[in-house]
Amino acid sequence: NPAYHKKRIFEAKGPFLYESFRWILDHSDFNKWRKTEKSGVFWIKGGPGKGKTMLLGGLVDDFEKSPQVDKNLAYFFCQATDSRINTTVAVIRGLIVSFIKKHHELRSYVRTEYKDDLDKLNGPDGWYILRDIFEKVTQHSALPNPVCVVDALDECGQEHGRKQLLRLIIETSCRVKWLISSRNIPEIERELQEIDSSRMLSLELKENAECVTKSVDLYIDDAVQNVMALQGDTELQTLTTSTLKSKANGTFLWVALVIGQLRHTKHRDIRDVLEQMPEGLESLYSLILNQLSKQKDKDVYQILLSIVATAERPLRLEELLTFISFQWKDYKTAYSLRDIQDLVKDCGSFLSIRDDDKSVDFIHQSVKDYMMGPAVRVIFPSGIEYQHYKMFKTSLSAMSRILKHDIYGLQDPGSDINTISPPTPDPLAPIAYCCVFWVQHLFHSCESGASRDKLFLKDGRTLHAFLKVKFLCWLESLALLRSLVPQGIDAIQKLKNLLFYKSETKKRVVAFINDAYQFFHYCRHYMSKHPLQLYHSAFAFEDRRSAIFTTVAISPKSNYVAAWDSRGDIEIWSGESGERTQIIKRSALNHEFYFSPAFSPNSELMACAQGEKGDIQIWHVETGKLLHLFKGPDAEGKLTVSHNSFSDDSGYVVAGYTTGQVKVWCVESGKCLCDFDK
Repeated sequence: NPAYHKKRIFEAKGPFLYESFRWILDHSDFNKWRKTEKSGVFWIKGGPGKGKTMLLGGLVDDFEKSPQVDKNLAYFFCQATDSRINTTVAVIRGLIVSFIKKHHELRSYVRTEYKDDLDKLNGPDGWYILRDIFEKVTQHSALPNPVCVVDALDECGQEHGRKQLLRLIIETSCRVKWLISSRNIPEIERELQEIDSSRMLSLELKENAECVTKSVDLYIDDAVQNVMALQGDTELQTLTTSTLKSKANGTFLWVALVIGQLRHTKHRDIRDVLEQMPEGLESLYSLILNQLSKQKDKDVYQILLSIVATAERPLRLEELLTFISFQWKDYKTAYSLRDIQDLVKDCGSFLSIRDDDKSVDFIHQSVKDYMMGPAVRVIFPSGIEYQHYKMFKTSLSAMSRILKHDIYGLQDPGSDINTISPPTPDPLAPIAYCCVFWVQHLFHSCESGASRDKLFLKDGRTLHAFLKVKFLCWLESLALLRSLVPQGIDAIQKLKNLLFYKSETKKRVVAFINDAYQFFHYCRHYMSKHPLQLYHSAFAFEDRRSAIFTTVAISPKSNYVAAWDSRGDIEIWSGESGERTQIIKRSALNHEFYFSPAFSPNSELMACAQGEKGDIQIWHVETGKLLHLFKGPDAEGKLTVSHNSFSDDSGYVVAGYTTGQVKVWCVESGKCLCDFDK
């Protein structure tokens, strides 16, 4: 809902002053756009921190005072640092929501006309469906003279997505009044030149510097009154006001940052701080970063800023704790949530904590631009690609430690996602970001060609070991987080693309990804509705030679689940309590084994194929004891068990081999009863 986004953004930016934007209400070009009956585009452009968002926020408030305009008004405020509101899909969703909340007949129209498409909005066709809905809604008789306001168009998605949105603006400008803002980017200007000059107006804040400067001066006058160290000292207040006005250069953000510094400055130090403050945002950022580099916690500040800058969306405090604890473990082993909150506050000139979800974000896109540009060597001493690798490695480590079968303790495989609520505390909360975005970081860490030969991509290494042990648990977490579509689809495709070529060192991991890709696309529709069904699907429907089949076994009565852990041991979990009941150590299984598990129909025994000779181990599930070791056929070279299972009465075990041989054993006596040669 754009109304909530607007409220949150403006609360973060501080008090809104009506006087700071009212100058535009008297601007001739703006009034020409506003009062004409023709539709068209009015583009407000200016540099970072010049007050574009405050300006559009004030105009939206002014529009809402007019009932005639308000009922046909939709708006959206983009923010590049927040992946939830920085995409073209998010913009169009928000505009449509704004319209249908004010016109109930539009809601009925959309539900009726698009009832078969609404469940596809998160898929690859989402943009095209939403664009079609938007075009039809803005032509509906219930919505005469629609007005759309979009702030920070330059912060909307990647270049391709922004072009899609610009095309929509151009194509609908004959019937929709558009008010947009952005930095003065040539690409946006080129696209907008296609609009007929009679329907295209723009306002360059640089050309209206006098008006902007007056607005900034008003902002300074108000802000200085709220600095505790200045109260009661008229002379120092006057000096502060005049100094800020002389150095601000018409930049609201510069003033806000300096005022933030002054609020944490003692009265006796105010003059020194004013003298040190440089003009220009970049110079101010450099000064603040230099101040942080002189603190005793300078190293952890650098880690904190590198994590926030690399993250795909704002991290919640508990997610940030996961990353900092891992990357800082060589220096300090224990950080608390309160420690993380204090560290973020120490970096308050760069970072802010949202009140609604306790997520950490840069105060402005220009801060992130500075971190990824002029300050990149300070923030990423080993390079951005290496930071992505650390984010990937941290994510896998955290997920390996926390993820498990039925992590919410649902027990019922038929549990419907619409009835599932996270327990308190939510075990997925510290790793929610890891579950959704670890593949993105892996992909970015391999963007240079040479990186693709790194050890962590090879058979038996970091990636392969995680997938063998936790692949199904990861899919369960995505389903519970309502991120199976589209994030899960994108992640599986990225893994497939990353390992598209085979090599002798990646044969098994490539085979696993190929099986995983097929399994995911076969099962994703019902997995997204019934998360626990994926375990039964892996066991019941997958080919026994599939890599997915070998990751898990579920007993016929669903009272036990067996799976590998990261050390190569087999863990047996209770299907009822969700607790681990047994661990069968790797040393007991033999170093080289192929885990093709089979539970007996009475759920008391488990058979595992082992070793190069095709031996079969029989384990007692409840006690974890090895009951029998059935020897495979005497044959030269390596053997692989293609199939092993129990008879219906749990009294016999049969194993088939890739050589065509079949052997049958009696469980009670341990004797081989039949040995059929090909």
